[in-house]
Amino acid sequence: MTSLFCYSQNAVIDSLENVIENYKTEDTTYVDLRTKFVARKMFITPTDSTWMDYNLKTLEVSKKLNYDKGMMLALNSIGIIEHYFKSDPLKALDHYQDAYAIIEKNPKLEKYTVGVLTNIGLIHYEQQDYEKALKSYKTLLKYPQYKTNTFFNIGNIYGHQKKADSSIYYYKEAIISADTIQQILHIANIKSNLGLVQTKAGYTEEGLANTIESINLVEKHNFDLLKVSAFVNAAEVYLKNNNIEKAEYYASQSLNQEGSPNSLATQSSALATLANVYEKKEDYKNAFINYKKHIVLNDSLINADRKLEISRKEIQYKADKNNAIAEVEIERQKSIKNASIIGGGGIVFASLIGFFLYRRKQDAVSKSKEAEFNAKVSDTELKALRSQINPHFIFNSLNSIGDYILKNDTQSASDYLGKFAKLMRMTLENSERKSILLSEDITLLKTYLDIERKRFEHKFEYEINVDENLDADTILIPPMILQPFLENSIIHGLSKTDSKGHIIIAFKEQGNMVVCSVEDNGIGRQKAISSVTSEDKKSMGMAITKSRIEIINKLKNTKGKVTIIDKDKGTRIEVTLPLQLAY
Repeated sequence: MTSLFCYSQNAVIDSLENVIENYKTEDTTYVDLRTKFVARKMFITPTDSTWMDYNLKTLEVSKKLNYDKGMMLALNSIGIIEHYFKSDPLKALDHYQDAYAIIEKNPKLEKYTVGVLTNIGLIHYEQQDYEKALKSYKTLLKYPQYKTNTFFNIGNIYGHQKKADSSIYYYKEAIISADTIQQILHIANIKSNLGLVQTKAGYTEEGLANTIESINLVEKHNFDLLKVSAFVNAAEVYLKNNNIEKAEYYASQSLNQEGSPNSLATQSSALATLANVYEKKEDYKNAFINYKKHIVLNDSLINADRKLEISRKEIQYKADKNNAIAEVEIERQKSIKNASIIGGGGIVFASLIGFFLYRRKQDAVSKSKEAEFNAKVSDTELKALRSQINPHFIFNSLNSIGDYILKNDTQSASDYLGKFAKLMRMTLENSERKSILLSEDITLLKTYLDIERKRFEHKFEYEINVDENLDADTILIPPMILQPFLENSIIHGLSKTDSKGHIIIAFKEQGNMVVCSVEDNGIGRQKAISSVTSEDKKSMGMAITKSRIEIINKLKNTKGKVTIIDKDKGTRIEVTLPLQLAY
C-alpha cells in the first residue's frame, strides 16, 4: 500500500513547462512554477532520474531568496524521491522533518502540514509502528480539506492491525470523499486496499470486485505510480480466491514494473505472495527462494537498527525543535528585558525630571507662601509694635496732664491736652502706615517735644536739622522712630541735670541710607542707668525700636541699625535707615 501526493493534467503540465523554460528571472514566481510543475509531473514519471537535481536546484534558488514556501516544498519533494523512488526512508525522514520545521516557524505555511506529516506518518506505518502512525493521522482529521488521504491512511493502519471493520469503514469514507471531487487516482488506490482488507476479512466477493475496479482504473489512466501496489494487492486477493494464475501474474508484474516506484514494503509483500503462489503450485524451490527474499527484505525493512535510527532522528528533531523554541523564548525575554530596562529607565528619568520640576515648583510655592507669610507676620508685628509704643507714650503724656490738673494749672492742662489730642490724632492717622513723609514725622516730633517741654517746664530746648540734600517732603521714614530716644533723653538725661538741656535732632543722607540722630547734653547713659530703678531699666521704647528696625531690614533686605554713642556729656543715638523716596 502506498499514499498519494498529487496528480496533474497533461495540458497544464505542458503549459507550465513552457512557461518555466521562458522565464528568465530566478524569483519566487520562478520557484512557485517549478514546485507546481514537480507536483504534477514527478509522479507521472517517477523513474526520471533528473527529478532529484531539479528539486535540489529549486531548493538552492529558494535558499538564496530566503523563500520559506519554496524551501519547504522542495525539501518535501526530495523526501518523496528518497522515500518512494529510492526506498531510503531514513534520508526521506530527514527531508520531511526539515520541511516540517520550516512550516512550524512560518504559520502561513500551515496548510502544507497535512502533506508533510502524512509522509512522516507513512514512514512509521512502513516500519509497522502503527500506534505512532495512527496517532499522527488522527491529528490530521482537523483538516477536513485533506480528509481523503487521512481516512485512507487510518484505514491502512487498521487493516494491518487486523481491525477489518474499522479499516473498511475508513476506506469507504475515503472513497466518498474522493468521489465528491472525482479524485480518480485516489479512488483507484483506495479500492485496491479496500479489496485486500475485505478479502482477508472473508468478504471475498466484495473484495475481488473492488480489486478489479482498481486495476481497471490504474490501467485505463496509466497510473504508473499505483501499478506496483495495485498489482501486489491484486495478487494476494486472487490468491485468496484461489486464482493462482492471476495471483502469479500480478505478483510478478509488480516486481517487474521498472517504470513505477517500488518501495521495500511492496517488494516484500509481492515476494511473500509469490512464495504462496509457488507453494500452491507445489513449486517449493521457487516458493523457498521468494520466501527467503521476502524475509531478508522484510528484515532489512524493519530491522532494529533502522528503528533505532529513526527513533534517534526523531529525538534529535525534537531536541533541535525544543532548542529553537528555547532560543526564540530567550531572545523574546531579552527583548522584553531590554524594553523594560529602556522603558523603565525612561520612566525613572521622566520621574526624576518630573520630581525635580515638582520640587522646584513646590519650593517656589513654599518660598512664596513663606515670604507672604513672613511679610504678613512682620506687618502684624509692626502694627503690634506701633500699638505698643502708643500706649507707652499715652501713659506718660496722661501722667503729665494729670500733673497739671493736680497743680490746678488748667490753662496748661488745656494747652497740653490740645497738643496731646493733636498728637493722638496724627498718631492714629499714621498707625496703619508703614512709613510717612519726613516732614510729617518732624511735625509729630515737634508736637511730642512741645508736650514734653511743657511738661518739664521748658527745661530743655530742641532743634531739628535736616540735611540740605534731603527733601523732607519726599523722604519716607517709619513714623515716630525717634520718639523712644527723645523720651529717654528727656526723662533720663535732661530731667536729671540742673543745667539747661538741649536736644539736637538731625536727619542727614549717608550713601543710600538716611541717618536720624538724637543728641542731648544730659547726664549720660551710664549715670542715667545707675540712677533709675530696676523697673525703669526696662526700656521698652529702645527694645521696640530695635525690633522695628530689624523688621524693616528683613522686609527691605537692608542693614539699618541703632547706634548709641556715649559723649563726655550726654548721649547721641543714631538710627540708620534705608533711604526711601515717596516718588
